[in-house]
Amino acid sequence: MSQASSKKSFGFYIVLLAAAAALAAGVYFLIIQGTFGLDSTHNGNCYDPLIVGLLIGGALIAAGLVFLKKYGLASAITAIAPGVALCLFAHKCYWYVVDVFMGIDEKHGFDPKFITFAALILAAFVIGEVAIYARKTKKA
Repeated sequence: MSQASSKKSFGFYIVLLAAAAALAAGVYFLIIQGTFGLDSTHNGNCYDPLIVGLLIGGALIAAGLVFLKKYGLASAITAIAPGVALCLFAHKCYWYVVDVFMGIDEKHGFDPKFITFAALILAAFVIGEVAIYARKTKKA
């Protein structure tokens, strides 16, 4: 095992995992264009390019910071970017969630695409939060 890789700790890999989760969430949201449910023209259209930019951009910036060995800043980016994207997503999809809960769309319930994206963005946020507190390098 090389000396450079033996100095990496659990937190280093968590930062990379958080960046990968944010990238996966951003690409998935871009592919589905933020449309959920049967009514993709009104309440089911939750697309916002800022959400995609935060997720994909945050993941790429975090990966670049890891390459530059700025682990603390990279872990902050992996927590903040998905957190802000999650808040924007909740704001953007408020009416879709209300429609499902109030029974307007009760036959169909939540779209599987909605559940998948919500799980991805939530996972990216939680893993990013764990990355903040995890040690990035081993003690000498």
